[in-house]
Amino acid sequence: MKKTLLLLITALISYYGGAQENIKKNTFAINYGIGYITRQDLIFSPFIHKDFTAVDLGIEYSREAKFYQKIRFNYAAFNPMVYNSYQFTEYGKSQNALPHAFNLIDIDYLIGKKIYENKNHRLAAGALLTNSIQAMNYVYGRFGNFGYFANSGIGFFIRETISINDESNINATIQLPVISWLARSPYLVNDDTFIENISSHSGFKSFIGFVGDGKLVTWDQLQTIDLELKYICLVKEKWGLGIGYNFEFIHSKLPRNLISFRNTLNISANIKF
Repeated sequence: MKKTLLLLITALISYYGGAQENIKKNTFAINYGIGYITRQDLIFSPFIHKDFTAVDLGIEYSREAKFYQKIRFNYAAFNPMVYNSYQFTEYGKSQNALPHAFNLIDIDYLIGKKIYENKNHRLAAGALLTNSIQAMNYVYGRFGNFGYFANSGIGFFIRETISINDESNINATIQLPVISWLARSPYLVNDDTFIENISSHSGFKSFIGFVGDGKLVTWDQLQTIDLELKYICLVKEKWGLGIGYNFEFIHSKLPRNLISFRNTLNISANIKF
């Protein structure tokens, strides 16, 4: 009897130990999406700029173990134009006006812990480091202006996971920075400091100069919210497909009002290991 009980306990330990070892804690994903932006920046124009894009690309890595961690990189390009393309004359030649160009980069890092878990539901929360870099070219016929928005913020996130079955789940994440280092184009588009920063003719040095001219702001001066909803379904043991929705909101008061809404639908290929 004792030998039988000992063998049973050993078998159970081996089974559950092996199951723990087979749990895949890491996920790598490649995302492709289409997006829509509505943006008004009073530094440059009173007009509201809107555009669809089919260029929204991202990669992300996450790990769910003792701590939950996630690193995300995303790039999107928009080309809004308030009016239809028009012609203008430069050096006696007729040319068509080009749209504006907005290039948006987001880099996020999340680290936290599970605060609640049952059979089909997990809730995690923790700290957030978010970085947003936006380079804009406002084109007005033969003339144009370069603009920038750079924000590095710290705050918190909350992530909820609902398991539908063994092969699929739904994730919802909200990110909320509360203190940020904000750098924006000057009130008059360019000033002495802006000209000094671009005088090196080096994109990297100019960017460092722009960021260095920023200031520390809190929630009353800059509000940003990011929301992600994603459905993931495993198609094989470690391979999965996902459908997601992302929403980004930005509101900044200084030096003039900026408000931006961005909505993105994406699909993703996921591998667990």
